[in-house]
Amino acid sequence: MRTSTNHRYLERIERVIDALLAAPADAHSVESLAALAHMSEYHFHRVFRALMGETVQTTMRRVRLVFAADRLAAGAESVARIANAAGYESPQAFARAFRSYTRSTPGEFRRRHRHVSATAHHCSSVGDADIDLVDEPAREVLAWRHDGPIVTIPCSVRRFWQWQLRRALLPRVRRTLGVVYPDANDPRGFRYFAAVVADAGDRVIDDATRLALPGGRYARYVLRGPASMIAPAFRAMQRDWLPRSDFALDDRPLLERYVEPCSDCTRGEEAITELLIPIRARSTAKPCNRGATND
Repeated sequence: MRTSTNHRYLERIERVIDALLAAPADAHSVESLAALAHMSEYHFHRVFRALMGETVQTTMRRVRLVFAADRLAAGAESVARIANAAGYESPQAFARAFRSYTRSTPGEFRRRHRHVSATAHHCSSVGDADIDLVDEPAREVLAWRHDGPIVTIPCSVRRFWQWQLRRALLPRVRRTLGVVYPDANDPRGFRYFAAVVADAGDRVIDDATRLALPGGRYARYVLRGPASMIAPAFRAMQRDWLPRSDFALDDRPLLERYVEPCSDCTRGEEAITELLIPIRARSTAKPCNRGATND
C-alpha cells in the first residue's frame, strides 16, 4: 500500500478498534465492523489482516480477554459477572477462553495480581509475582513508534521484529525493549516505541528514531504470559503496589524488557517480559535495599 493509502486505512481500522474497546461485550459482526470502516466485508478482511497481522475475530477475542483481565486484577468482582461483561455466554466458556489465552484460570490470574500489592513496604518475595528494585543504566536505542490503541501494540511489536529481521539487526542486538512515555497531550494518553539497544554507530534508518533513555531506579515485575497482559499488569503495579510502597512514580519512561520474546505476539503464552516502572524515593521513604544492576 502507498503511505497515504495506508494512513487512511489505519484511521478506519482504528475506528473499528475503538468501537471494540468501547463495547467489548456487544455482538459485533464482521458486517457491522466493515460498515464502520466504510469497506466491503471482503476488502475489510484483507485490509484488517494486512495492517493488524491477525483476523478481526482474533482481535475481538483479545480485546474481550484483556478487558476481563483488567476487571479481574482490579477487585473482587465475581468471575461470572466479568464473563458476562466481556460477552461470554457462561463462566465456563469464559474460563476456557481465558485459560487458553493466558495458561492460567481467572482465579489464578486474580491471585497473582493481588500478590503484586502484597509486596509493598517490605520488598518481600511472593512467588512469580515478586516485585524487586533494579538500577538501569542510561542508554541510547533505535526506536519505532506505535500508532494506534494500546491493545494493538502486540501487532506493532511483531512488525518491529520483522523489520529487525529484514535489516539484519537481530544478531547484534543486546536488548529489545518497549518504551512507554505517558503523554497527556496525546489522544491516547501515551506514546509507545518498540526499541533495540544496538551498536553505538548504528544509523537511523527507515521510520526509526534514536532515543536517549535516562538511567535510574525501577520497580520490576516479571510477567509470564501473552503480550496483551502487559497493560493490565502495569496498571496493577501503579494502582495497587506503588501507592503502598515507599516510592513515587518518576518522570522517566516505563520499560518492557522482552526476556523471552514470543514467536506470535498476539498470543505469546510462553513469553517472559520484565515490566519496569520508574521510581524515586518519597521524602519519608525507608531504606529498601534489594537493588541490582542490569546491563
